[in-house]
Amino acid sequence: MDSKAEQYYPTYTFKPENRDVVLLEFEEAQKIANGQEKVYGQVTNILLAVVTVLIPLFFKQDKENSQTLNLIKENALFFSAIIFLFGALLLRYFVDLQKKITINGRKVVTLRTMLGLDYGHIHLTLPNWRVEGATNPYAIKYFNGWLMFQSMPFWVLTIGVNAIWWLTTTDRPAFPILINDKIIFKIPWLVGNLIITIVYLYVFRRNLNDTHETSFLNIGRFLADIIRFKLIDNFEYTIYRAKLEVVEMTRLKVNFENLKSILIDIEDKTFYSNQGISIKAIIRGIISQFRSLRKSFRLLESGGSTITMQLARTLFIPSNQNKYLRKFFEIWIALWLQRKFTKHEIINLYIVSVRYDYGVMGLSKAIKHFYGNIKRKALTPEECFVLVERLSNVSGTYRQERVDYLITKSTVSLDSNKINNIYQTLKEQGKIKK
Repeated sequence: MDSKAEQYYPTYTFKPENRDVVLLEFEEAQKIANGQEKVYGQVTNILLAVVTVLIPLFFKQDKENSQTLNLIKENALFFSAIIFLFGALLLRYFVDLQKKITINGRKVVTLRTMLGLDYGHIHLTLPNWRVEGATNPYAIKYFNGWLMFQSMPFWVLTIGVNAIWWLTTTDRPAFPILINDKIIFKIPWLVGNLIITIVYLYVFRRNLNDTHETSFLNIGRFLADIIRFKLIDNFEYTIYRAKLEVVEMTRLKVNFENLKSILIDIEDKTFYSNQGISIKAIIRGIISQFRSLRKSFRLLESGGSTITMQLARTLFIPSNQNKYLRKFFEIWIALWLQRKFTKHEIINLYIVSVRYDYGVMGLSKAIKHFYGNIKRKALTPEECFVLVERLSNVSGTYRQERVDYLITKSTVSLDSNKINNIYQTLKEQGKIKK
């Protein structure tokens, strides 16, 4: 496999003698990925047929059409329910087609790079977010936006079915709700238009969620767009890279079980019991912002973030933004992470992704930076303690009173002499600031 391909999918390989098979796979995937025009043609033809048959019924005044129209209006609920269900099934069909096209688009990008083809240097003519020029398979998305070509089936079906419903019910009085033959209230027929739109929106958007997307996450991203708060664009690729780093730690046989227990002990004792956020920790973080209260309660200055919130901030929220909005979206994304991943996955993703010092991102780089050798590395409790102190040290400087405080705070058995020796060595090597 071409060495550049390892940036995106280092676990995928093929032997040179199988290159012809890969080429055939590539050609087939390319054909399917280029099927967008066929999808559009199918949508157009089916809907034109429906519109051609139904809409004229509401405007022609001859006797036969009037009888047909009266029959439709007399059975408006039954007729509209059939049209509504037909539209929903049709929309679901086009969603499946779109997913198939996207998957094959990603396959094209993967196979292209594995074959050694790279359009990266001509992105001015071949955009890197389209199949034709992409080098990252996750740049090809299931859902690209409401005003993009892929959303055409949703708009055509929603507008068409809404128009038919309105024409069917426009002359009818409000639908009465009766109790003991007494009218309690009336439901306007326009409520049907609202229901149609919401259901079609749900069917279309929810079924175009990517592997880790949920409606809850999408609402948060929509809110961020409205208030112009920046989140990273490609959640799926970021998660993929983090998971790949976990796989790499396993391949190198790095034992970081001690790191997990010490990290939870110092950073977030309620990790396994909380729901991604901790009200108590947030309150403690607010108190720690005031120097006098911090001294009174013997606290270190912190933001009150749980491990899950810290992971949300590390992976998905760019720095240098409003701190209050950052905290809000930390909480929002942490709640999503809590629902989507197990605690075991969250702690692993956190350990391989978080910043341990300036320019030292992730456990792999941290071990290399502080301790040198990484392969088959079994981290001692004291080495783990130093890593945890580093990742929670915002200033990056070394303060003995901070280290002593964290040692006393920990319930894990630690040798303070070994810890101090590690710091002394790192100071002598210039790897931490005094």
